[in-house]
Amino acid sequence: MEGPVENRRTQERPKINIKVSGEHNAAFSISPNDMLLKAALEQNIDYPHSCRVGVCGQCKTKLLAGKVSPMVDLALSPLTNQEILDGYFLACQGKVRGDIEIEVRLGHHHVFPEQQISGRVSLWKRLPGDVIELRIALESPFFYEAGQYAYLAESGSFTRRCFSFSDAPPLDPKVGATEVGFLIKRLPGGRFSEWLFEKDRTGIKMWLHGPYGVMGVDEPNADGLCVAGGTGLAPVLSIVEHRLRTSATACFTVVYGVQKQADLFGMDKLTTLASRHPGRLSILPVLSHEPENSDWTGARGLVTQPLDENLGVDFGSVASFICGSLPMVAAVEQRLLALGVNPERIHADKFLPSG
Repeated sequence: MEGPVENRRTQERPKINIKVSGEHNAAFSISPNDMLLKAALEQNIDYPHSCRVGVCGQCKTKLLAGKVSPMVDLALSPLTNQEILDGYFLACQGKVRGDIEIEVRLGHHHVFPEQQISGRVSLWKRLPGDVIELRIALESPFFYEAGQYAYLAESGSFTRRCFSFSDAPPLDPKVGATEVGFLIKRLPGGRFSEWLFEKDRTGIKMWLHGPYGVMGVDEPNADGLCVAGGTGLAPVLSIVEHRLRTSATACFTVVYGVQKQADLFGMDKLTTLASRHPGRLSILPVLSHEPENSDWTGARGLVTQPLDENLGVDFGSVASFICGSLPMVAAVEQRLLALGVNPERIHADKFLPSG
């Protein structure tokens, strides 16, 4: 794709000029044919991103001049047809062909450099819903933000998978975490999750590589609406815990969807947070496949069902955080837009099986 004006200068290292609101505020160079997002993050550019595989749309960028080749089928892109016509592309899938000028929103989160740290499993615990709570005691401090994720791998294995942190990071950004937690669902046939579920992995050495993503970024004192499907609860727990601790006023509503009552893992963590911050956290579990004759008296149906004017949320001002499978997140996004949520305040993490 090409911007309105193609810059035909050829250089060994193409130059990227970044504009925000019509003013230059950053510039850097990359190697020819590099992916824009990868190169930006390697140089600690504060670039928005989450999935890094062309699904989430967080790295949406407008091309003002120059040439970028998209490495993903535009028919499968999260960008709308109008956005593509207006010159938008995904930085994670954009191969830079020469000098370019772009417009993107920067500077809204702190960039921690990628870290690769080893540790040992300190907790391996089966939870309802075929989920493992995994905790890793680290050999050195690890720095990350609420809502981010990292790659995990057993020491000596080439199989690695990404999972969101379920813990809030330390309050002091200069102090790294010495232990981190994850909620990992068994994926039938999944190489990593099947290995993890075979037996208690306490004491096993593992590697942690990250952090990635910017899902938890918004105005610190804004009220929040979180919608989580399954283990999408992990980043929600991280965000809610962190924001309740750092803001004296922000209140949260968490809509949490699973299939059956027997799948409700993590409720103890949510209720503990609610008891620590009285009146500031509302929890609404929703069951999609609970038998009609069960003793469940709570909400039923899809996780989008409770999202209406009766939820008690000011949709015009709320910051929303959505985490779960791609179809679930897409449905929730559309529902929130229809309810008047500002699209700039919809932050999503779309989980995809890998491997």
